[in-house]
Amino acid sequence: MIKYFTFMVLTYFVQGEQVTHNILFNSYDDCSHSKEAMYFMMEHQHDDVHIYCKGTAVASNKLVKPKVRPEL
Repeated sequence: MIKYFTFMVLTYFVQGEQVTHNILFNSYDDCSHSKEAMYFMMEHQHDDVHIYCKGTAVASNKLVKPKVRPEL
């Protein structure tokens, strides 16, 4: 299975100014599993926190091809 690099886009406001960070993950699943923990960490410090995962078209792993079977 091919996995693709995914960015976690974290947006929050500091004194009315928008701040955005992009955090790179090896797969969408890794990003999704980290969203909840990141949200709970940020919500105590900032009022308006938005987090989402944005996939890319760049593979983060190589496709493993099966070995050729010998002819009988």
